[in-house]
Amino acid sequence: MKRVFAVTLVLAVASTLFAQERGGPATIEDAFLRQQIELQILRSQARSTDRDAKLFAIETVREMYENRRLEESAELFDIVRTLATEGTSNQVRRAGRVVNNFPVVRKEAAALLGDIGGRDAQRVLLVIVREDPEPMVLAEAVYALGKVGALDNADEVADHLVFTLTRENARIAPDNNLALATLLALERLFESGLEFRDPVQLQNTIGLIIDMSTNYRYITIVRNRARSVLSSLIAAR
Repeated sequence: MKRVFAVTLVLAVASTLFAQERGGPATIEDAFLRQQIELQILRSQARSTDRDAKLFAIETVREMYENRRLEESAELFDIVRTLATEGTSNQVRRAGRVVNNFPVVRKEAAALLGDIGGRDAQRVLLVIVREDPEPMVLAEAVYALGKVGALDNADEVADHLVFTLTRENARIAPDNNLALATLLALERLFESGLEFRDPVQLQNTIGLIIDMSTNYRYITIVRNRARSVLSSLIAAR
């Protein structure tokens, strides 16, 4: 991490000195050059097989987002999308072994996608929910889906969330964090006005949540949240 930060700092300083040598404040050309340098650094960090370099790239993009410097940039979004599927659909192999399988990177990228929002972010999050094997990544992805909202495809989002709950409910030892995150996401959708067009899907979802609310394989907070989701579902109808 320190090595990557040092490279970033050197390049940033070099950009500033370049502007100073030209005899004045940074021009539009200087700003463009700096943006290109930053983008190249982010690409290099994202392509690295070093976990800390990837996490630093996510931190940098998040800072750009929070400082409103993350505008409509296909390049930056591609970086986040790549990091969100590190080690799953986006694999780097050496001697037959996957060397970029970092669940914590995918988790942080999923959280960032939830903050960025929009249809493109939602598409990536749906892929994560379908394909990622790690409960902590799935938990972050489903929670992020709740933050993004249903947009105009409520049924598709609900299908993914209900599928996740169904899968966990069938396990002997379900992941409580994943179950809770999925319930929270569903609750957000119900409160925003989600309605199931298919009455069978609605009936199955209600039955599933009722089962979770009384299933002692889940901890108390999950069972209580299931009851809260039921209340939200009833209030939304």
